[in-house]
Amino acid sequence: MSETTIAVALEGQLRLDDQPAFHEAAALARQHGERLIVLVCRREGQRLRGPHQQRLEREAMASLQANLAAVAIPLLQFPQSTTAEALETIRGLVVPAVVLQGQESRLFADWPIPAETFPRVFAEFRRGLQQAPQPPLPPADLTGLGAGLEAWPQAWLQPQQPIPAPEPSACDPRSAFPFCGDEATALARLQHYVFDSTGLRDYKASRNELVGTEFSSKFSPFLAIGSLSVRRIWQELLNYQASHGADEGSEWMKQELLWREFFIWSEQRHGAAFHAPGGIQQRPPQWDANRERFRRWKLAQSGHPLIDAQLRELRATGYLSNRGRQWVASHFINELRLPWTWGARCFEWWLIDAHPALNTGNWAYLAGVGSDPRSFGGAAPRRFDLERQVRRYDPDLTHQTRWS
Repeated sequence: MSETTIAVALEGQLRLDDQPAFHEAAALARQHGERLIVLVCRREGQRLRGPHQQRLEREAMASLQANLAAVAIPLLQFPQSTTAEALETIRGLVVPAVVLQGQESRLFADWPIPAETFPRVFAEFRRGLQQAPQPPLPPADLTGLGAGLEAWPQAWLQPQQPIPAPEPSACDPRSAFPFCGDEATALARLQHYVFDSTGLRDYKASRNELVGTEFSSKFSPFLAIGSLSVRRIWQELLNYQASHGADEGSEWMKQELLWREFFIWSEQRHGAAFHAPGGIQQRPPQWDANRERFRRWKLAQSGHPLIDAQLRELRATGYLSNRGRQWVASHFINELRLPWTWGARCFEWWLIDAHPALNTGNWAYLAGVGSDPRSFGGAAPRRFDLERQVRRYDPDLTHQTRWS
């Protein structure tokens, strides 16, 4: 096989839309008469995905593989290897002239605020933004650039075998996320929520509901596995506002995307401290590391029916509403007094949209060691009155009954 090959290592970005690495690879290939191969590997330091997220990832992978195969570009899968290890494995067949790395989808390609002055709270981040998000790129034209599929071992081309989930799959008919993880489904959901329904318009009012597919966008699972670009979402929000005006729903959605950006850059800014028990504030943890209490919590035996219903939904489907996540974390931290890092690790395994920076950022915020502006003054962690929350958000016990 010719060695004039360009390899694109996707680094968890399982889509064709808004892929700068594909554009760069296509330009180089056409300039030098080279062919393309695509690698899917384990990123350095990547955590193990839970069963619900693994299902979505497999679906996105299979779809991307079919799309690339249509233009004779092989998608070589090395789920247990880093990019460097995968390149060593294929050395007997090809030594790529260039290796391009896909990058995590972010609104900003570089620091939106200088790293040395990056703020610790969201309000200062939003006020201090010094640039607008970059627009998304269309899918690159990859026709005529394939290295062919015939010469590669089938073991490298076969989709990963399903890993049995220890619990019912996310196809549970009660699930608020009954979608496949592929790029076509992600883009269809974006079109539906922004333009073909009242979802976006109503988002601010509906986002704290608990049951159904339409109370929130459901973009986050697609973002987590890389089958949807955050810059594509932002661009569609701008297109919506150009036609309908900047209503409350679309402005609130933009704020949520900026929260995502804030936590991702905060993790990069603070490094290991971001995930440490004392968080970015380096506050000594105050908890009771009671393992029996933790064991019961994991079995949805927390002692409170509202929390147990949230945990049953999370374990069965991988999805939990924004409000439900806050309740569970607040109860875990304030009532059970368990180490917040334990709860965060469980969420990373269970959640279908788990992302380390976003998950830790939210748990640390509620634990009073992260970016909550009140906690910098020594205030106690935010605490929810669960009985009041039930009366406000589940007065007929619809959700509790659904997950009893």
